[in-house]
Amino acid sequence: MNPILSLLCKSRRYLKEEHVAEILAAINAVGDSPFKLSDLDPLIPQELRSNSRARRSISSLLEELSKIGYLSKPSERKYQKRFASLSHMLSGSLFELSEMEKKPLPKLKPEKIIRLESKTKKTGATASRGAKSS
Repeated sequence: MNPILSLLCKSRRYLKEEHVAEILAAINAVGDSPFKLSDLDPLIPQELRSNSRARRSISSLLEELSKIGYLSKPSERKYQKRFASLSHMLSGSLFELSEMEKKPLPKLKPEKIIRLESKTKKTGATASRGAKSS
């Protein structure tokens, strides 16, 4: 199980890890020219082509890949690769992630609690229980 494929197919009910791998291979096979989802049809399995829900999942995967920077969107429905492969794009990000994990955490200072004593003063006489005051 590849952890990157697991993350990419998370919340995509109709795509399994092997489907995501096949879609990434299809994107790689298209090359550097702009493509639409329909351009990937000959390269993806028949079960994904014929299922409209799976196609929506593929579309959302392409959108996610464009959000993370692997694909660009030259127009509303077209995508274009920005890197030779997803692994090339992620290698730089993995080094950045490694540096983020190595950063020392700021030391937490213990919280100081200051208690203020309040002095209540009794003023004047108090009325007796059954008496009415006017």
